[in-house]
Amino acid sequence: MAPFPVSSPGVPGPAAGNGATRFDPANRTYQRMSVRGPALVVLGIAVFIAVGGTVASALATSGSPTLALASVRIPDGTVVQLTPATTALKPIIGSEPPADILAALAVPAGSTERSFVDTDQNLAQYDRSISFTSGLSSDQLVSFYQTLLPKLGWKVTATAADTAEAAGTIEVLATKGSDDGFYWEVGAVVQPSSSAGVTGFTVNLFEQPDED
Repeated sequence: MAPFPVSSPGVPGPAAGNGATRFDPANRTYQRMSVRGPALVVLGIAVFIAVGGTVASALATSGSPTLALASVRIPDGTVVQLTPATTALKPIIGSEPPADILAALAVPAGSTERSFVDTDQNLAQYDRSISFTSGLSSDQLVSFYQTLLPKLGWKVTATAADTAEAAGTIEVLATKGSDDGFYWEVGAVVQPSSSAGVTGFTVNLFEQPDED
């Protein structure tokens, strides 16, 4: 059987008997493949990844409030730098507290963690505490929380002696509504300063029970 004639576009070859042009391997040309198509595809993928990453970052940021302040000035004129609760309270953070509550808490920068207590043990509404030491005096620490908490949206409800603690211990209590539908309460319990100029304090944080 005679071979089926194959033509090469635009390349004449030896004439076949039926008027068709045979393929001549020794006399063929190649058409360069355009790179525009693949290049556009790669560019499109890159743009998609960049835009997707930006959107994801924006969503993550909008869903995770962060501490709005870097420092506060207390009444004696001292400027106190802040360590956000997301860092300072890490040992007592689990599925709670909510992000908006964590974003509204801080401790003085340079505070040293001493211990923490998990009272709720994931069996009841959140109730945990964490203790620190600070180089600020007891009066400065009380002023610090009296100044900081209202700036972060808390309502200070009391500043009084904590009779359950050592003599001279002062507690600053405040409440704040959360996006989770509950009110939260924080108590900053400040102990008297030691002769070495070190002051112990505890941050107690708990979710108020639903009264309905």
